[in-house]
Order: sequence, then structure tokens, then C-alpha cells
Amino acid sequence: MSVAALAGWLLSSVAWGLATGLAGLVTLNWLDYREFLRWSGAPLTRPAARSIFWQTPLDRLFRTIHSGRQRSRSLASRLRFLEATADGLPDAWVLVRGMGEIEQANSTAQRLLGLGNDDQGQNLLGLVRDPALVALMNGEVEEELVEIASPVNDRMRLEIRRIPLDERTLFIARDVTELNRLLSMRQDFIANVSHELRTPLTVILGYLESIADEPLDPRLVSELTRRMSPPAERMKSLVEDLLTLTRLESAPLPNADTIEAVDGGKLLQSLRPEAEQLSGGEHELVFDIEAHLVVECVPGEVQSAFLNLIANAIRYSPDGGRITVRWFGSSGGARFEVEDHGIGIAPEHLSRITERFYRIDLAGARVRGGTGLGLAIVKHILRRHNTRLQVESELGKGSLFFCVFAPQYQPAT
Repeated sequence: MSVAALAGWLLSSVAWGLATGLAGLVTLNWLDYREFLRWSGAPLTRPAARSIFWQTPLDRLFRTIHSGRQRSRSLASRLRFLEATADGLPDAWVLVRGMGEIEQANSTAQRLLGLGNDDQGQNLLGLVRDPALVALMNGEVEEELVEIASPVNDRMRLEIRRIPLDERTLFIARDVTELNRLLSMRQDFIANVSHELRTPLTVILGYLESIADEPLDPRLVSELTRRMSPPAERMKSLVEDLLTLTRLESAPLPNADTIEAVDGGKLLQSLRPEAEQLSGGEHELVFDIEAHLVVECVPGEVQSAFLNLIANAIRYSPDGGRITVRWFGSSGGARFEVEDHGIGIAPEHLSRITERFYRIDLAGARVRGGTGLGLAIVKHILRRHNTRLQVESELGKGSLFFCVFAPQYQPAT
């Protein structure tokens, strides 16, 4: 108004001055309006108005938009994180509506259940056909948990859990194949231990009852006592092997305090008398040893592994068979071999021979003894020394058991 009054005084007309001032104000607001329209198309920067009447509300609007954009970015970031986390889960999850319409699933669902991105909107029961899943979908399973075969691989077992939500249902599937295998191995292990202990115990108890029932001739008592010695020794060996295996599984890995530099050749020569005793002179034992070849190891453990492999070759070689024990430096490290020319092992047994109590009943094998834990002990010892047991075998031609200690060896000075 002061501008209009000034213009009116200058033009000697108040009305004309008011009109001129009003026109200027309208022009100024029109320019601010055009600037607002331009800014509203991309409100990324703070708006600049010519009039305070526009600047104040525009600043407030900008702050509101900026705050909302920050919240949106934060929510989008959290959503991406949740999606990435859900996709990275080892378990599959499927979110369904109604009676099974797939709304969303993670990438693991494709590997375990065979569901892809194109299956969104399809019915889960039509893609994974299993009566147990139908019962789970209908809420007919009390524990909300079933186990089915994977539609992708019938050898894979899946545990599927149902979690009811407000208007949806979440199904979580996880692979329990390995868990079932371990449970089965544990059951078999308990059954095998029970069987292995029951047999010698039955023999000993039978002899004890004979001694206790009636007076016996001292010579007969001496004979019965002598007969009780083998089953007692068998139980002792079994318990010792079980304790050894348990210790190997639970003990920390070898460290500088337990590892020593050991001359492998001397260690093997110390085992030769025990190997000859086990053979009873019925095999040709050949020790082909490279002198002064040192390996860094836990001496007692490696000695046990070597002896078990030699004893295994003797047990499953026919009388007169040749068994060769080698220790030499190879390109990969210090190599230990036990080779026999006996019956050999069928391919279907090779992957299982290091399992506890897994024994192959081969016709012609001279010795049936052993606890069935020897190769399992060898496997764990070699694993603790960063190597593994390898086997090459052919039926009718023999077997070669070997391992390479790499790169922890050096010639002795």
C-alpha cells in the first residue's frame, strides 16, 4: 500500500497508484506461482519464492516432502534388507492366501520345492502334490508339522511347518535329509555297540555260570578261564576304540604344543613286529621306506592310523598274500601307502568303509577280528592332520589305501 500511495502521489492520482501497485503484486504472485509449478514437478531442492507469502508455506511444504522422502527411503532400505535376508535363508518359505494361492516365496523354495517366479498366483497344492501337505493345509495336523519327499528330488526329505497368520498362511520347509541320516547312523551305532558287547558278554557269562554251578576240576576251570580271555579282550578293544573315537571327535585340533617332527620311517619300523605278530607268518610283509623323511604330526595319533591300515590289510588278505607298506616323498608331500593283492573291494562299498562298524564280509579273508572302528579312527586322525584317506580297489586284484601329508614334511638334516 505504501508503494501504491507513493505511486499515487507521484501520479497525482490515488486510484491510479492503487491500480499500479495491485498490478505489480499480481505479477509478483504470478511469477511465484509459475516457479511453484516448476518446482512441484521435481521438489528435490528447497524452493525460492520472491514473496514471503509464498516462501513460508513453501518451506513448510518442502520440509514435509523431505521428511516423507527420508521415511520412504528408510522403509525401502529395510524392505530390501528383509527381502535379501529372506532370500538368503537356508529354509524355504511360501506365503499363501486362502486355500493355497501362492502370494510370495523365496529363492530357496525353488531349490527345495521347485517353485519359480511364474508360480505366483498358482495353488501350492497343485504344484506340490502330497496328501500330508493337504492335511497340513486344512489344519488337520495337530503339531502343524509334516515330513514329505521333495517334489524336486524324491531322495530329499523335507520338514514343512504351517504358521497361520491373519488372512494368510506361511509354510516353512527345510531339508532334513542329512539330519535323518545322522539319526539313523546314531541308532545303528547304538544297535551295533549293543550287539558287539552282547556277544562276548554272553560267552563270558555262560562260562561263569558253568564255574559257579558245581565244583569243577582245576584243569577245567583253567581251560574255561582261558576261553573267557578272547571275548574279554574283544570287549576291551571295543571300549578302547570307542574311547579313542570319542576323544578324536571332541578334542581340539593339533597345535604347536602337541605336534612334533617325526621320522615316518622309524615310526613304521617300530610297528613291524606288531604287524608280523598279527599276520602270524601267513603273509609276505614288505616295508619300502624312504629314510629320513620327516612329518609334523601328533605321533601317537599317526602311529594309530598307520597300524590300523596295516592291520586292516592283514585281516582282509588271504594267506600267502603280499602286503606292501610304503613311505616316500611325492610331489604333494609325504605319502603313506598300504597295498595288498587280495580280494579287493566292490565299488559300492568304497564310500562307506570308513563308517563305524561297517565291515565287508569277504569270502577268503583270513581274519574276522577287529572292532569295526579302525577305518573310522583313521578317517578322523587324518582329517585332524589336514589330509584324508583315499582308496583304490578292484575286485580280485587287491586294494591300495593311501594318504598324503601335505605340505608338512621335510627331509631330516
